[in-house]
Amino acid sequence: MSEDTVLQELRDWLQNNGGFLHPHLRLQKVPSGFCVVTSESLPPDSMIVSCPFTLAITKQVAISALSTLLGPESVPQLNTWSERQLISSYLCFHSIIVDDSSAPSGVVAHRPYVQSLPSPESLRTPLHFTSAELERFKGSNLYGATLDRRREWRAEWEQCQGAVCASNKWWADQFTWDLFLTAATHLSSRAFPSTLLSQNVSLTSPSDPEPILLPGVDSLNHARAEPVSWVQSYIGTGPVPGPGSTLSLTLHNPAAAGAELFNNYGAKPNSELILGYGFSLPNNPDDTIVLKIGGIEGKKWEVGRGARGAEGVWESILELTGGSEPTYEDYLDAAAALEDMVRTLLDRIPQPPAALCDDMREDVALMLRNYIEGQREILESLLEYASSKEELGLLMAREQGIEVVLE
Repeated sequence: MSEDTVLQELRDWLQNNGGFLHPHLRLQKVPSGFCVVTSESLPPDSMIVSCPFTLAITKQVAISALSTLLGPESVPQLNTWSERQLISSYLCFHSIIVDDSSAPSGVVAHRPYVQSLPSPESLRTPLHFTSAELERFKGSNLYGATLDRRREWRAEWEQCQGAVCASNKWWADQFTWDLFLTAATHLSSRAFPSTLLSQNVSLTSPSDPEPILLPGVDSLNHARAEPVSWVQSYIGTGPVPGPGSTLSLTLHNPAAAGAELFNNYGAKPNSELILGYGFSLPNNPDDTIVLKIGGIEGKKWEVGRGARGAEGVWESILELTGGSEPTYEDYLDAAAALEDMVRTLLDRIPQPPAALCDDMREDVALMLRNYIEGQREILESLLEYASSKEELGLLMAREQGIEVVLE
């Protein structure tokens, strides 16, 4: 099926259900899959796509479909699954049940949307790296995070497959790890917060919002600081939205014919962009590194470029080395401890690949280069931060008439 056909089917499906997809939008092939471009120039403040609430893929939608497919006896188990297990399994069944007549009517209700999602071959999150590509990240936080995610997702898949097998052995054979991984990656790279469908719309809430999928609204790639609006039209006054409620995406910049159109995913470091979305940004100002301190269990600190956020790390190390009123010696010991920790991390971090790598695809090599550049810049800024604290300790000593000679 051609890109134009896929997009037209998605457009027709949205329109038939009260949604909208701009007629000038086209899909264009790129090395990592496809991007959305406009065939004609677009004026500022153009609404690109609108998704009815009724087409959103939520935890409740997935439970309803899966309980119909797997039988009412599966409901207690489904209620223990995570949102990722539920929504990913629901997406998987659109590939397993290729003939709608083999399932109850309307159960796999998002086929035009699922057909528009990127193929497994075009996905570039670390769980889709080759073994050689992933090995090049060894020594970085991202390497460990990838192994952790693989273990977690495989355990979830095994639980889901067991439930499917209890209902239908043939379905279970089709419910492969690769199929589940693809669906879970689509969810991780395209999810919106469920609070967008609430009466009092918000991007934050006291508890973590559930992930949801909004067909069409999730089709654009990311550009940092791109001026966009997610516009909610909530029909009704009660907690349950009425018919006609929609979530739309409006782009505020004009676009020339042939230009790619972008959404804005928010400020995210390259570690999150690579792990969840499969791309990176050069010189990403939102880059961070997560630090753990020996002797302090269960706590992590996130430090950004220019040693942004380093104060919490420093105070924790200082507390470990000194008392409630630290002396100049405590400052010097803490500065040395911080410097040793940072140098150890710098020694472990992998080297950026050469321009051409036989064991890496070009786009993966670019992700590694961008990621390592950010990690090194942050760690080097932490060294400067440690040096400034050492200078402060020396100043404290001099004020007490003590001259300290550092070796």
